[in-house]
This record gives sequence, structure tokens and C-alpha cells, in this order.
Amino acid sequence: MCGRAYKFTCPGIAGALGIPEGQRDQVHKALQDFVARGEVAPLGADRRCKAPVAYFAYNPSWHRRNKGVLNKRIYKAMWVCERFTVSDIVKMADAPDRSYVDRIIRRLRVSGYLQQAGRKLCDHGAGAERIYHLADRDRFRTEVMG
Repeated sequence: MCGRAYKFTCPGIAGALGIPEGQRDQVHKALQDFVARGEVAPLGADRRCKAPVAYFAYNPSWHRRNKGVLNKRIYKAMWVCERFTVSDIVKMADAPDRSYVDRIIRRLRVSGYLQQAGRKLCDHGAGAERIYHLADRDRFRTEVMG
């Protein structure tokens, strides 16, 4: 999960950021939030030191969960449609802005969740729009829709 090569301590972070002694408890509280999320993993104390100092390491396999209401509607619209365009998802998810859906689709394409299935003419008649489909529905359901 985590390598010990990049371990750090709470006082080390506070010192690197130049936080005064009286406010270092806030760094400890923030670090506990990272531990609770799973972004940072506790490694334990160094037994060689006289005073126990807890070491932590960043968890490289951590990724942020998709929690937004709009995101859930967009993912559900993708799940329901066998093949879809960006404009279809904007209409189905009632998204306020097409650019937001474009960013989500771009991120999902790079991650391998979506594949381009073809192109079709736009509704207004000028230009073409890409048609997408889910590469692996089961993987999308478990990893993206969570």
C-alpha cells in the first residue's frame, strides 16, 4: 500500500510550512482527516527515538470518490444509455453546462471507462458529434458509480 521511502511526521509538516507552535494541533487534526479518508496511511512510531513520533506516508492508490449529485445523474445517464453523445447526457442529467459533462467524459476516456463508438450529425445540422459507449459496464458500475 505505502512505501516507507517518503515518510513524514506531523511536526515535520508543521515545521516545513512554518506554522507556529501554538497552531500545530490544527496540522494534527488535518492529518487525521487525511488518515480517515485513506489518502495518508499511518506507519507507526520509530522505536529508535526516545519520544514516540508517529510516521505517515501518502497512499498512492487513493483516489477521490465521486460524491456530487450532478455527477451521480451524469453517471446514471451513461449507465442507462447503450450509446450516447455529450448532448444526450446533458439533456438526460439536466446539466447546467455542457463543458462540465465534456470534462467528465474526457476524464473517463483517458481512464479507459469510455470508448468512442462512432459519430453522428449534430441536431442543428452543422458538424458532427462523437458517440460513446461504456467499455466495461461492470467495471464502470463498481469503480465509477460506486
